[in-house]
Amino acid sequence: GLIGAMGHGSRSRRRDEAEGDATSDAAREEAREKQREHKHRQRRRKIERRHAVVNEILSRIAPPSRASFTALEDVPAWCEGNPIEWSSIGPSCDPASMANDGEEATMRGDDASAIIAAAAKPVVNLRAMRKRWQVESFAVVLRELERERAARDDADTLPSMRVVDFGAGSGNLILPLSKCFPDMRFTAVEMKRRSAELLERRAAAAGLTNVDVVVDMIEKTSFDFDVGVALHACGNATDFTIARCLAAGAAFAVSPCCIGKLKFSLAGGSSFSATNKDWTTKGGDGDGDGDQVVCPVITHPRSKWMAEQLAGPGDFPALAQAADTGHGDGANADTITDLGARAKMNVELDRAEAAREAGYSVESLKLIRAADAPPNKSDLLVGVPASRAGALKRLRPLVSCS
Repeated sequence: GLIGAMGHGSRSRRRDEAEGDATSDAAREEAREKQREHKHRQRRRKIERRHAVVNEILSRIAPPSRASFTALEDVPAWCEGNPIEWSSIGPSCDPASMANDGEEATMRGDDASAIIAAAAKPVVNLRAMRKRWQVESFAVVLRELERERAARDDADTLPSMRVVDFGAGSGNLILPLSKCFPDMRFTAVEMKRRSAELLERRAAAAGLTNVDVVVDMIEKTSFDFDVGVALHACGNATDFTIARCLAAGAAFAVSPCCIGKLKFSLAGGSSFSATNKDWTTKGGDGDGDGDQVVCPVITHPRSKWMAEQLAGPGDFPALAQAADTGHGDGANADTITDLGARAKMNVELDRAEAAREAGYSVESLKLIRAADAPPNKSDLLVGVPASRAGALKRLRPLVSCS
């Protein structure tokens, strides 16, 4: 009887201990859930405070005289029609092929039959179409610059227009443009050797003879050119592009993105790092002039117009962070998206005003089908020396194409 009683007591203790453990687990989980909710509230309040700061900054900024971002579809230059006939471009130059990675994988030399088969029949989805619309937008600008150049008194003595694609990547912009404008000379500047080699293979596959490639940092190039373009050159890579164009007296067309990466620029760094200023030194494979840096140091804000309206050194970083917002989410998604779009607009106006202060005429535009693109990737800035402002006449808004 004593042994049985002891066994029963042991079972009771084990049951009580198990129930106690379950109660403890439940209590711990409840405590963890409360902690998660507390952290969520803290994050939400932090975001709300940050948004309130940005709203206050934006309320103090008076727009410059030319502040509208006109849709390219609403300017006379577009009324002439689309400069690109995609059916004649070919798959190695068509960004719609590369958008699905099939043709790109083939060009890299990846041995994957499924990918190669996919490349033969590229899926032209929304992402692919966006890439085409981006190219079409730049093509419209080049057509206008070519028109202005051809109208000059000395047009017959001028060499072929040289267009430089800064931050060219694997060629999604420069290759279809070079196919569309065979009389122009194109140079791709790309800091990543692998991307540059892929671009060269794509150009060779297309039989292009008007494209050359330079592996270097934008700020270290020093050759002459007529037009500089940059599609989604991250952070201050866009600013270096504009600075190179201003130094060369060249026209520019840039569609900036990744404004949040200006945090590296604000720290005195590059487009990709606060400390490393030369990607090509990682492999020692640059083609440029060693440590020579042609561009001036990039500081922010870029313009006197913006600098005079900011209250302190923290204002521009707050704008840049907000400007990197693509789409908001949650209950306040529309408000967050709108705030990001307003911040992005002012960062781009800062760039435009800086160029105007340097003696340029600048038009701020929206890429073709901008409504189908993320709001932080749909802007287009086009500038020429003020003496050639007529080149931008047909990029200004009109009532209708009729």
